[in-house]
Amino acid sequence: MQKLLWILLCTAFVAAPLASAADAEKTTDEQELAVLSPQEFLTEIRKPLRVDAWGEFTGRITHKGAKGNKKGALRVRMTFDPESMHTQVVLNDVNVYAIEQIHKQGQNVTATIERPEKEVAPGLFDFGVQPDDLTFSFIYWDFLEELPRQSSRLRECRVMRLASPNGTDTVCVWFNAKHGFPMEAWWYAKDQQKPWRKLELKGAKRFENGLWFVKEMRLEGLDWKTQVYFDHVALNPVGK
Repeated sequence: MQKLLWILLCTAFVAAPLASAADAEKTTDEQELAVLSPQEFLTEIRKPLRVDAWGEFTGRITHKGAKGNKKGALRVRMTFDPESMHTQVVLNDVNVYAIEQIHKQGQNVTATIERPEKEVAPGLFDFGVQPDDLTFSFIYWDFLEELPRQSSRLRECRVMRLASPNGTDTVCVWFNAKHGFPMEAWWYAKDQQKPWRKLELKGAKRFENGLWFVKEMRLEGLDWKTQVYFDHVALNPVGK
């Protein structure tokens, strides 16, 4: 398999695992990924990127809800290496958000989000986006169980149920069984059977350089929907 590398790109809310052809001989075969134990599977997809890379993305975000509709333009710039990811998200050319994620070997993943000093409405979080969407930290939540495999857009998925560190929420994540990247996530409040929030990632694209990116994200709540779409994507190892 080509090594799965997380860009936790919700820089643009699109956390996308990457594959590096240079690491192909060092990692698990794709067929083996599908049969790993749940714990081994999660360990594999949580491994940080082993090369330095950069990305630039432009797109749009729209929101429809009970409190009205909103839309915005997005620009995202990011750099990442084996130990960290640094991202800048610019909304409507006025609100700038800085995201830093540290993932040193043997240590828990940490993330910080810096908001604009004077945020101009609508802000990023007015679109239904939450901090976890910007860092995809929920894929590091505590493993509870693997559920029966399901299909998402005709792709076989391994479904993992994970628990938040504070014990208030659980999330069921649909991971592509072959490549490992997430395709859907459903959040549940404690002791509830109906999800209060859903995420769907669409349009996974593999670049010629072996890196992956997801071009579209949809979020859905009880009375609202948000869509993020990137129409320009540049993603390359450093030096290219």
